Amino acid sequence: MSTTADTRIPMVLLTGFLGAGKTTLLNFLLRHPAMSGTAVVINEYGEVGLDHHLVEQAEPDEVELIEGGCMCCTTRGRLAESLMSLFTKAQRKQIPSLKRIIIETTGLAEPGPILNQLLNAPQLHERFVLDSVVTLVDAVNAASTVEQIDIAQKQIAGADALLITKSDLVTPEALDLLKAKLLAMNPDADIQVPTKGAAQPGWLFTDGRRRAGSAGYGLSPLILKADSLRLAPADPNLMTADADPWGSGPEWDEIQTFSLIVDAPLPAWKFYGWLDFLRSLAGNDLLRFKGIVNIEGQEKPRVIHGVQTVLHPPEELDRWPDEDRRTRLVFITRGWGQETVRNTLAYLKDTPNHDPMLDP
Repeated sequence: MSTTADTRIPMVLLTGFLGAGKTTLLNFLLRHPAMSGTAVVINEYGEVGLDHHLVEQAEPDEVELIEGGCMCCTTRGRLAESLMSLFTKAQRKQIPSLKRIIIETTGLAEPGPILNQLLNAPQLHERFVLDSVVTLVDAVNAASTVEQIDIAQKQIAGADALLITKSDLVTPEALDLLKAKLLAMNPDADIQVPTKGAAQPGWLFTDGRRRAGSAGYGLSPLILKADSLRLAPADPNLMTADADPWGSGPEWDEIQTFSLIVDAPLPAWKFYGWLDFLRSLAGNDLLRFKGIVNIEGQEKPRVIHGVQTVLHPPEELDRWPDEDRRTRLVFITRGWGQETVRNTLAYLKDTPNHDPMLDP
């Protein structure tokens, strides 16, 4: 992998439905010696902010408050202002240091639109880098919340890591069942169980393990181990979709997890054109997608990662992680899935194998 050091300030997007325990977890983390130099951006839905007063360990200048609505919609644009304010304070030595930032969303925020702001603002991209999306899941209320609340589903499916809170209030059997359901919803997520907010910094900030452009990046076993995906033999002329290897999973609003493989290298225009079409077709019901792609004419693989309609900038790896050169993709969708993908892929297969933009 690349050995170039990324000097940008890492950020974690901390989500979780109402009452999941985000402030409790923040207070524990900010007391941890390894979290020195951590600033916090807190988003509150009401007109009068309160949570920032409940974060005990952070200095006032190290906390930015966004109030009056969710940063995914009504306060859009304020996030960039808050991050740049922290950066300016650090440059002017108004805060001791700025090594990392935690962005705490409201319990009603969707991760997709917030990620769109973080990834597509040039002034942020030059100075900050997203390390992880971390979602807290309330063990007591998770089943009913996820069953009924659309946003809770998106928070779980869009996460790199899931932290199960209030585990001491449920039985071990109920906790095991919840873990299994979460794994079926988001097989690629790390799942941890902090006790009374006692989270480890490494569960959030990973020194690049979740960033494809960093030296420490490691592709998930979900992507790398074909056996774990139970992939059927691939037709060399057609991409194929395979059923969820973890079984039917929880019946939480028809959430599906399935995988795709492609034997032959793909023309860049064809692959990215298909992916854009799929994102526009599915909208927010394309909860998450991730994969390693063999682009025609390129020796090195590309890693893609997206949440809802937001596509992270594709990253080129220095080398293939193993001898398998096939394109491997994993999707988490809601209310649609394999048949839609099969139909769009069949159309893709039949399109001319040249870029129409190059036609005379």
